[in-house]
Amino acid sequence: MEFNKNQSSTKAYVLGALIITVSLVIIGVSMSYAYFVNRIEEVNPDNKDVRIYSGDLVMNFASTRTINATAVGLINDSDITTTAEHTDFSVTLPSDAKVDSALYNIFITELNISDNLKSPYLKWSLYNGDASVASGDFENVGTKTTLNLKENITINKGSTDSYILYIWLSNDPDNNQTQLLNGSFSGKVGFRGVTK
Repeated sequence: MEFNKNQSSTKAYVLGALIITVSLVIIGVSMSYAYFVNRIEEVNPDNKDVRIYSGDLVMNFASTRTINATAVGLINDSDITTTAEHTDFSVTLPSDAKVDSALYNIFITELNISDNLKSPYLKWSLYNGDASVASGDFENVGTKTTLNLKENITINKGSTDSYILYIWLSNDPDNNQTQLLNGSFSGKVGFRGVTK
């Protein structure tokens, strides 16, 4: 009788160990799949030429994925394309993609902004070519760490959309803005393919 109890206990132990092992394998496979669907590849340590993938879509950065506006001066809105902090990037749906067209969203993630810059004077503008396609400010950002810039952008197979994101402190000659000059801002540009 004693032998049967030990045998039952051993079977229960082996079954429990098998269930835990299978669970860990399933979790590992799921995490690997998520990594390969949305992965970041750093080509060099200066954070330049970063590529981000979302399914078939590819986001390429000409300069850096991170954008900073720390201790910057006030800029007239008319001068942003020559003076403002910016990052250049593109989104491509390659000609060998599995779909004929796709939708994607562009956003700023890992947003870190000092309280004094949460104002209508810290502005952003997303350019496609020579025209602004979306713009706004950081007045109501609150404690959010992600800010959507533009959503549901359509791209066709074999196409590339080129963008420049500008961030600047807007000069208002009618108001005292000295409280803005010691703030800090940083964030990373990101994108996500969305279902049609």
